[in-house]
Formats: sequence, structure tokens, C-alpha cells
Amino acid sequence: MKKKRRNNQREMSISVLTQRFISLLSRPLLLLGLSLSIPAFYLLLDGGTETLRFYGRLSYWGAAILMTIDTFIQWRKNRIGQHRSGKMLLDVIIICGCTISALPKPNEWGMVEWILRLALCVVILLRMATLVLRYITPGRLAQLIGLAVLMLTSAGAGFYWLEPNVDSYSNGVWLAFTTVATVGYGDIVPSTPASKIFAVFIVLFGYAMFSILTANIAALFVGKEEAEMERELHRDIRALSREVAALREELKSRDAIYANLVDHFGLADTVIQSEQV
Repeated sequence: MKKKRRNNQREMSISVLTQRFISLLSRPLLLLGLSLSIPAFYLLLDGGTETLRFYGRLSYWGAAILMTIDTFIQWRKNRIGQHRSGKMLLDVIIICGCTISALPKPNEWGMVEWILRLALCVVILLRMATLVLRYITPGRLAQLIGLAVLMLTSAGAGFYWLEPNVDSYSNGVWLAFTTVATVGYGDIVPSTPASKIFAVFIVLFGYAMFSILTANIAALFVGKEEAEMERELHRDIRALSREVAALREELKSRDAIYANLVDHFGLADTVIQSEQV
């Protein structure tokens, strides 16, 4: 019986993990489109040649097309299921922003265009956070560490591409780490507008990553204490259950003795009354 129960629990856990994995990959087009918009921004910002700017606009077009397909699929699902999603409006705003960014424009950006493009980058990062970080819950330290490593490696490549003072990929990773940790040693610092903007977003994302990482580490210690308290509570409940069962058995035995006495003395009274008559 115990073996069957363990097998059922194992199958349930595998099923839950499978569903979560499928749900994580349920919107790959949206995630790919959002990821593609990030290098598109820097290709247009730091593109010294027309070829790089062409690839930047092409990346924006690709991001807009992928997100449009994903939004249309989600709209069909929500219409059939009669559900409303406020995030779909956010996706439409991002699609419009990517489409406008893909249009040919002068190389020099004005103040209004800077503000709008930076606002679009913020919205894209927030949308990526809502898409990915909802699967990072307390107790998932391994997933969080994997995401942090992926972020550092990607940020290192970004600094190696955008920052002229970074002469190797390892230095790019080092600059990404000091930026995320907000240490600020000063040996390597961002010097170009593109790398400075990149550092701002890395710092903001690093705050979120470190806060979640700290919460997960604290949850491990708290979880151990809660598990011990839960085991003690279960032991107390089992002890109380045994005492209650013993009391019930004692009451049942007393009721049986009382019933026997009532039957015995009731029968004796009946005999005495019959003899008197």
C-alpha cells in the first residue's frame, strides 16, 4: 500500500513538473520576440554603419512579427474561453513600439525619441519579467541560480560588444558582475552611451535578482525550521489521536460494564417483584 502511494505521489510530482515546463514554453514566440528587441535597440544605437542599422531594423521587424503571431493566438484562445487579459494590451503597445522603431529614421536621435525608445525598453523588460519571473517562486533556488548565471553570461557578452574598454569576454563578465552587485570597483567602467544604458538595465534587473535570491536563501532556513515544527506538530497530533482512541475504548468498556450492570440488576428486580406477588 505504501509503495503504491509513493508511486502515485511520484507520478503526480512528475506530472506537475511537466505541466510547469510546458507552461513555461507555452509562449515561446513572445519570449523570442521580446529577446530579439533588445539587440535591435543596441544595433540602432551603436550601429556605426548602415549594415548594422539595417540589421537593427530587421530585428525590430522580426520581434514585431513574432509578437503579433503570439498575440493573435492568445486573442483567439481568450475569445473562445471568454477570458480577459490586461497583458494583451501591453503586448499590443510593445508591438506598435517595435514597428515604429523599425521604420527608417535619422541616425541622430532627438530627446523625444530617446525618451520613447527608453520607455519601450523599460516596458519590454517589465514584460519579460512578468513572463519569466512568475515561475521563480520561493524554494526554487537552483532555477534562480541558473537564471542569474544566464543573465551574467549574456550581460558579459553585451558589455564586450558595447564597451570599448572591455577587451575580453571575461572582463565583460567581470563588469557585468560588478554592475549587478553595485560594487563599483572602478577598474572598468561604462564609457559609451550604449554601455551606460545597458548598465542601467542590468542594475535594475540585478536588484530584482538579488532580492529574490536573498528571499530564497532565507526561505531555505525558514523552511527547515517550519519542517521541524511541522514534524513536531504531527507527532503531537498522532499522540493526541492515540489518547483520544484510548479514551474512546475506555468509554466503550465502561458503557458495556454499565449496560451489563443495568441488565443484571434490572433482571434481579423483576425476579424479586414476581416472588412478592
